[in-house]
Amino acid sequence: MKPLIFVSLFALALASCGSPSDEDVLTPDKIRASESAPELPEIQLSENPEPPPAPPVTEQPEVNELENAVENEAVGEGVPGSIPPAFQDHWGVVASDCRQGPVVGTGMVIGEDQLIFADSSLELQGVLGDYPERFSGRFADDSGAEQRQDLVLTGSSNVLVRTSGGQRTTYRRCGAARPTG
Repeated sequence: MKPLIFVSLFALALASCGSPSDEDVLTPDKIRASESAPELPEIQLSENPEPPPAPPVTEQPEVNELENAVENEAVGEGVPGSIPPAFQDHWGVVASDCRQGPVVGTGMVIGEDQLIFADSSLELQGVLGDYPERFSGRFADDSGAEQRQDLVLTGSSNVLVRTSGGQRTTYRRCGAARPTG
């Protein structure tokens, strides 16, 4: 019974296809008509699509001038604010940094408006950028000298990369669950 139904459906499908209609057949008249279609306008393409190179710099600053410019560069004012709660915790570079009590070794505690290290602390003076898992701020040390600190969370927010003065330090959140295996 099943083969009979299949053969009937197949025959019906072939019969419905039929032959091409007259408008589908390509004739010499239709070919000539398509050849006499209006021509497209001429387009002038540039031989060199690249922009012209920048003019050469005639005067190069000395290396010392560049270093001094970076050192003396003023940190932007920023806006009032605080360090986001996602960053606020006890952080350590090595496991011994995470012991209870005052900050030791290379550890760091981030509070609402300060970074506390074993031998110093930095007070937040202004927020320069506050994005998900990224914070930049203008901080002042105990002597009043200002510096920019950039904090970036990675690794499910259990790893923090702090960039200051061109140096990067990677911390791990103290007390965060450690992967096993």
